[in-house]
Amino acid sequence: MGHWFYMVETRSTDPAKEAEFNAWYDDIDIPDVLAVPGFMRARRGVHKRFVELPDFNLSEDEGNYIALYDVETTDIDKTIIDLYVGARKMVALGRITDLLKVTEANYYRRLAGYPPATVTWRDVNIGKRLLATSPPADGRRYVYIQKLLCCADENAYKRFLEWLKDSYIPSVMEYRPVTGVHAYELYRIMEVVAVDPGEIPHLLLVHELTTDIVQRTVLELDSVAYQLVQAGHMRELFVEGNDSAVYRLMSDVKSD
Repeated sequence: MGHWFYMVETRSTDPAKEAEFNAWYDDIDIPDVLAVPGFMRARRGVHKRFVELPDFNLSEDEGNYIALYDVETTDIDKTIIDLYVGARKMVALGRITDLLKVTEANYYRRLAGYPPATVTWRDVNIGKRLLATSPPADGRRYVYIQKLLCCADENAYKRFLEWLKDSYIPSVMEYRPVTGVHAYELYRIMEVVAVDPGEIPHLLLVHELTTDIVQRTVLELDSVAYQLVQAGHMRELFVEGNDSAVYRLMSDVKSD
């Protein structure tokens, strides 16, 4: 069974109707997507703007909402077609809205050898420190998305992936607010508005956070990452795109 990831960035065409847009997304779109075989989980988030951290803020052309889908299938191409057919049925049944604007949608393949479940990863690797590093129960949940431009050649790519697996992810997982880190590589571009398709970064890092002080958490996590990059001599490979961003989770739904 292959593990895949579908990420959709969106915005409402009418800011005055944000509530209506979100109600449609949560009550109609996500249930319809999760009815497609292979789509196991759907999360939605809203972009978190930081006045003091402009590098994490998105442009007006980029979506301020994100939908993240975990997909498990033995035939991703068929699953992509199944979702497309489902979307056409939504249109035919009048279950679509003109408030939806998709600014980017991509499928990613989860990289082999990475932890399939964050709880298992923590139990096995840092079990004796699990209690001390558990996130605050009252913290809000966020995802910190990084898109990476690596790499110039195949050997550099392999070296970078090994470093991610053996050094970066285990080290970042020890940072208290981090509950999961997952790495993906781009598989298929479905739609893009804000940038040229050829400029979309090839790698994706998804950091799952639980914190009540998100700006400080992001700054500290960025500092940890910088130290790891320097220590691993990965400065030339760990190159971010211009759309790394933080999103506050609004919903988290699993298929029946």
